[in-house]
Amino acid sequence: MTNRNTTDIRLQELLVFQAILSNGSITAAAEALGLRQSGVSKQLKILRDFFGDDLFVRSGRGMAATNKALSVAPQVASLISAFETLSGEIAFDPREIERDFVISTTDEIQHFLLPELVTRITAESPRSRIIFKVLDRDYAAKQLESGSVDVVITPNWHVPEHLKQKRLFSDDFVVLHRRGHPLARRKLSLKEYLAAPHMMVSPLGNTFGPVDEVLHADGRRRFVSLVVPYFMQVPDALLGSDLLLTLQRRACEELVQHHALAISELPLTARPVHYYLYWHKRYDKDSTNQWLRQVCCDILGS
Repeated sequence: MTNRNTTDIRLQELLVFQAILSNGSITAAAEALGLRQSGVSKQLKILRDFFGDDLFVRSGRGMAATNKALSVAPQVASLISAFETLSGEIAFDPREIERDFVISTTDEIQHFLLPELVTRITAESPRSRIIFKVLDRDYAAKQLESGSVDVVITPNWHVPEHLKQKRLFSDDFVVLHRRGHPLARRKLSLKEYLAAPHMMVSPLGNTFGPVDEVLHADGRRRFVSLVVPYFMQVPDALLGSDLLLTLQRRACEELVQHHALAISELPLTARPVHYYLYWHKRYDKDSTNQWLRQVCCDILGS
């Protein structure tokens, strides 16, 4: 009998089919795809209309595949594989998607990224939602693999090698301190720098950073008396003390505009910091991930 069903079916619905089949539940499928559960349920309805079958029925705590679902599963897998070989030739419209975009990064990057990102997502993918997560100690490697985090933005210091990456911009180090600091009246010397108390901004709680690596190689060290996880804690710490903060110039220039802080040049040679965008290789060809990466590159790229 000829199938008279004229319901359209897209790659997204095929991916939902495969995710439910692989994960055994709508909730797990939504998490794996980075979609809302309501979005997966809506696409399952489209699949059911198209195939004229329930495809997945409740069984215990999950969803069991019907005979129809099992019979078409090989063809669905083949179609997905065929789509992936088209290398981006599939039509993709961000206005049609409804999903969470999850970004793991530091709060100073959030500060630079957020205003324009909100504008872009609102205009180009209005049914989607942005979620920021604090950077994990493994640079969200596990979350990138599972799909619960879409991209990570961070300096490339000790990031796992198996992640895909793209350089966004580079920045050099300067020294930030309060206006009227005793060392601000003249050019900061290396001797004065090493003798002063220091603070660090480290989301991962590290007490040894790139500047310390340079000093260590030359047999020198500085004393870091305060480590904070967030960029926005800097003014409170510096304004009431004689601490020095060695940080990227872009972030320091932002703070100087809004607080009684000043910048001195770093009295040693340190390599610039390169900021990278990271994603897992399994999502390298994913249209939504590609689009989010391009938006981040447009905003932060040098």
